[in-house]
Amino acid sequence: MWHFGIGYVIIQIEGLSAARLLRRMAEAGIQVRDAKRIDPVTLRCSIPVKRFFDLHRLKRGLPLRIRILERRGLPFAVRKLYRRPFLWAESLLLLGLLVFASSRIWVIRIDETERVDPEEIRSLLSERGIAPGARLSGPILITAANDLSAQIYDAAWIGLDREGVLLKVNVVESLPGSPKKTARVPSDVIAEKDGVITSLQVMRGQARVKVGDAVKAGDVLISGTVTRNGDSYETAADGVVKGAVEYHAEVEISETLTESYENDREETVRVLRFASFEIARSKPSFTHYRLCETESLAISALLPVYIDKVLAREIGFRERTLSEEEAESIALSLAREQAYALVPRDAAIINTYGTVRTVGGKRCAVVSVTAEETIGKTEEEPHDG
Repeated sequence: MWHFGIGYVIIQIEGLSAARLLRRMAEAGIQVRDAKRIDPVTLRCSIPVKRFFDLHRLKRGLPLRIRILERRGLPFAVRKLYRRPFLWAESLLLLGLLVFASSRIWVIRIDETERVDPEEIRSLLSERGIAPGARLSGPILITAANDLSAQIYDAAWIGLDREGVLLKVNVVESLPGSPKKTARVPSDVIAEKDGVITSLQVMRGQARVKVGDAVKAGDVLISGTVTRNGDSYETAADGVVKGAVEYHAEVEISETLTESYENDREETVRVLRFASFEIARSKPSFTHYRLCETESLAISALLPVYIDKVLAREIGFRERTLSEEEAESIALSLAREQAYALVPRDAAIINTYGTVRTVGGKRCAVVSVTAEETIGKTEEEPHDG
């Protein structure tokens, strides 16, 4: 950074005594950077611009030739700006954009949570005017953090910490059985979907099923009505119930396959962008195409504005007849992908089974996926008063 601030020149030293000159420069206290030998008689390096004129004295008696290849650094940039008023305007515009952007938040990052939904936090923040582009102050964040901690059921504490353009949302989830969790009574834990119980952990309430039981959606798994020794009372049922759930997908087997191929037609697509944000793009005359080589051209000295020239090759389609084995394999692969897409991301796949059979008079590939997942959800009981 200091090297850039005072300005420097990239020089080329030509002659058999180039290395001797470098040693003299070091003894004279000249800071030499990025020294590189181009060939046996040529060296290239950068030095502070103010020390360049010392080289005429230091190279006395040495058969050398010194050339300036480039001038870089803040003094030369300022000189260019002084001669080009449009660059001054771009610089002021860029400075204004930086001041505007730095006074606001642009990214909201939420801690990973198990029970608290990050989208619920984003929605509640948005209701309070806390969203990307908002200008915030400390009191607003403190008030919003206290409100969120009180509103979100499974959160014991929420903190909002701003770091520049980043707003960090720290979440501490409440422990099972805490006073906040027992506030809602009475309630049951019911099955969200059909399945077979694989594990059951009751934290509060009374279990109505056991491991191995088949349940339907809506069945009570943990009841909020607890009966012991002839006495009963109501509470907020709580626990973790997991079950094996089956997901099915079927794909009709096709004897042909549509394949894509590239033909000889090519056109150039032009893209105008600011940094990585695309502003405008032209389109080729053909509908289906693939983008290939890209050539970028900077159109501003200070702002990251570019024009990209992208080669587009037209893509055509043709049908190919499949063998019976190949057609079944492709259909089973597609059915497997569709079945996996139905499985929740936090579920663990236990088993996958695929077969070919006739469904409704058509040959189909059928895939069944069994996954273990949490199937219990809390549902409040009707309660008068």
